[in-house]
Amino acid sequence: MRKQSKTYDYSDPRPPSRSQKKRDSAAAQILGGKVAELPESALKRLDLPPDLEQAIRDYKAMTGHEAKRRQLQYIGALMRETDTEPLARAVTETEAGSKGLAREFRAVEVLRDALVAGDESGLEELLAPAPETERNELRCRIRTLARNARAEAEKNKPQRSGRALFRLLRDLREGVAAIEGAAPADAETDAGSDDGPEPPVRVTF
Repeated sequence: MRKQSKTYDYSDPRPPSRSQKKRDSAAAQILGGKVAELPESALKRLDLPPDLEQAIRDYKAMTGHEAKRRQLQYIGALMRETDTEPLARAVTETEAGSKGLAREFRAVEVLRDALVAGDESGLEELLAPAPETERNELRCRIRTLARNARAEAEKNKPQRSGRALFRLLRDLREGVAAIEGAAPADAETDAGSDDGPEPPVRVTF
């Protein structure tokens, strides 16, 4: 079994070994690369040293692979002179948020595909938090979009209803959907589509 490398104890009076220095340098460069990929909103919340902040902005502006590789090495060197704990925490929080969004996106996809296939086993649970006065209309709306999405798929037509259904389900899961705010299926326009707009969906009771 391969032994896991130990993090160097800087309270140890002995100087770090050459291999430990290499591991520390690689770790700093990896973390620096992750910090450099953070969105602008996350970077603004970090109190980055001016030289590190500028190095990251320069990295984001670069397009050449070799130039970006050299810049990452420079960022890694700057990281070794920086308190990395808040930076590592920001990276962890961002990655956790991205994974959460990906899981939610997948959950909505699964629910939409089930409804399009005619499986309504999760529909009532989805509608439970909605005001009772709106549930029937939302139920009809979802069924109409699912029916239209199924017809679009069978005819290889643009998935306007499928996308509208996805948005409605996502909003319902977030608890912010309202009848007036749900985008109608015919509001979507596919770029490059030559089959013209679809007729409005009529909800009947």
